[in-house]
This record gives sequence, structure tokens and C-alpha cells, in this order.
Amino acid sequence: MSRSILLPLATTLSIFALVAAPVGAQQRTLTEEQKAKLQERLQAADANGDGLIDKAEAEARLPRVAKNFDTLDANGDGRLSPDEMRAMAAQLAERRRPR
Repeated sequence: MSRSILLPLATTLSIFALVAAPVGAQQRTLTEEQKAKLQERLQAADANGDGLIDKAEAEARLPRVAKNFDTLDANGDGRLSPDEMRAMAAQLAERRRPR
């Protein structure tokens, strides 16, 4: 998978992981090492190298994403694009923001 797709997807997943974490456990930013590890996980999860994560790929390697797959898959095409994950992460972040 190309880096141009992986980096936005890694960033999106890091946001998703942060907003799904308990409030006290949240980090503000990821270190370069954490970003690299996340990018490796995404590359490993994208078994067919198409730059998208389908449900089978998520179930095999990304259990948190798999758990929320149908919600994340906004257009219902059975694949998660970086845009879909970014949109869902933004919605979750907004709901968790203190008012």
C-alpha cells in the first residue's frame, strides 16, 4: 500500500484509538515510534494492498475497528476508506468533548 494512503489512515486510526480510550488514559499526540507501529499494523491489515480495509481484514488484524466496522463504513460498500475513518473519528471526538 502506498504511504500516501497509509499515513492518513494511520492518523485517523490513532484519533479513533484516542477517542475510544477511557478519558483518563488519553494521550494528546502520538510519538513517531507509535505512528510507525500503527502504520505497520495498517500495512499488515491491508492484506490485498488496495489502500482500504475491508471487514475481513479488520477482523483479522484490527479488532477495535472490526467491532465498529458497520458504523465506520458510512457508504456501506464493505470497505473503510481513510475519509470514512476520519469522519467517524471526528464525530467521536466531538461527542467526548467536555461541554
